[in-house]
Amino acid sequence: MRKYGLIVFLIVSLFACKKEKTVTDIPPSERIKFEAEYAEKKGSLDIEALISGYSGKGYVVPFSDYSAELNFSVINDLAGNYNIYLGYSTLTFGATSCYVKINNNAITPVNLKATGNTFAEVKCSRADLLQNKNTLTITSGNRNFAIDYIRIEPYTKPAITANLVTPNPSLQAVKLYDFLRQNFGTKVISGTMAAHSTNITEATWVHTQTGKWPALTAFDFIDHTNSNQGWVQYSAPLTLGQDWWMNNGIVGLMWHWRDPLTKSGAFYTAETSFDISKVSDPNSNEYKAMIVDIDVIAGYLKQFKDAGIPVIWRPLHEAASGWFWWGAKGPEACKTLWKLMFNRLVTVHGLNNLIWVWTSNTSDTALNWYPGDEYVDIIGMDIYPGANQHGSQSVEFKKVREIFSDTKIIALSECGSVPDPALMKINGDMWSWFMPWNGDFTESDTHNGVTWWKKFFSYDYVITRDQMPDLKK
Repeated sequence: MRKYGLIVFLIVSLFACKKEKTVTDIPPSERIKFEAEYAEKKGSLDIEALISGYSGKGYVVPFSDYSAELNFSVINDLAGNYNIYLGYSTLTFGATSCYVKINNNAITPVNLKATGNTFAEVKCSRADLLQNKNTLTITSGNRNFAIDYIRIEPYTKPAITANLVTPNPSLQAVKLYDFLRQNFGTKVISGTMAAHSTNITEATWVHTQTGKWPALTAFDFIDHTNSNQGWVQYSAPLTLGQDWWMNNGIVGLMWHWRDPLTKSGAFYTAETSFDISKVSDPNSNEYKAMIVDIDVIAGYLKQFKDAGIPVIWRPLHEAASGWFWWGAKGPEACKTLWKLMFNRLVTVHGLNNLIWVWTSNTSDTALNWYPGDEYVDIIGMDIYPGANQHGSQSVEFKKVREIFSDTKIIALSECGSVPDPALMKINGDMWSWFMPWNGDFTESDTHNGVTWWKKFFSYDYVITRDQMPDLKK
């Protein structure tokens, strides 16, 4: 038996006699590999052995239509999290994709790079396998390919990064981060988003309806670079944030950054021509305007530092989507701006109370946008699944967890309908916190509403403000 401790039974069909294959028939070296020729085949699938390099007695083809389905059955004595690899060949058909479904979880698309008439292996998923029978199903994408085997190996989760990226962080920032790190994976922190940072209407509404305050509330510096505007309540985030922190709440800050050059109020790409690529040219007007705005925001952040308040800081959000100007020119310009902001706030202005949150997605280019582990403390995702969609977001959670190698805390930094925390517990997508957007996303039954907020707070692993420790001391 190999060190992985798996006792594997394959329900198989032999080429001619249809005999059931048992664990005693399988060499020890192959007990973590499941050969495709012994899996259940549906549609026009058959076994071939025409090209060399395959494992076992052959491979399974053709996956040329959507009726093709290959089902692997596995019984193992150790439940847990496993990496799953797929042995395949694209033959002469070029790059394509297939779809993998494990037990009753959502279908995962897997990209298959072109191999020609050779075989390759791709990591197709990481999944929680049960102690009893597991079923892995492979179906076709848009082009033919061959499946040789699947292979599994136990996954050992690395530790979450222990230290903040800011040198010499404030004691309160360290205590808050340690609290987040200790609870990540077992409990989820409730949160709300303030409306334009002038009030905590959403948090107050939740408290009125449920008798409990969310643990986190976030504010937006959306208007704070428009100086001397009589209608802007510049002091509101600090005043509200101080009261929130004194009641053991967590304070978040974000920034819908309006066009730094024209001050037109625009931040959507379609509404401004601001060119972020000039961030690499210190002599450009765009660069100088960005520095001015960063310095303005630094002044407000310093007020939080002086008040001893650690801040969940989430700038340049949703950059990869391209709809904000800071993502309009691609990943390199955006990363340069993130690093410029980090160095300006941390080194020049001495802000050591910030916990830096990068908002990612799960696309193939997610890492291209990432500023780097040395500039990011937490990975956030903004997910708006549609009206009354409280299903688990485990597929997205596990993808982003894998992209960032399980070393960062992951938060549902913005959302519409909040996933049911019971499903988070079952499916393993225990976000550090959830934060629906303000207005109808918080209050309307179309997304969350009274019934759902009461349900959220009925779970003992959903943290409300009254359950927060005093992190000030």
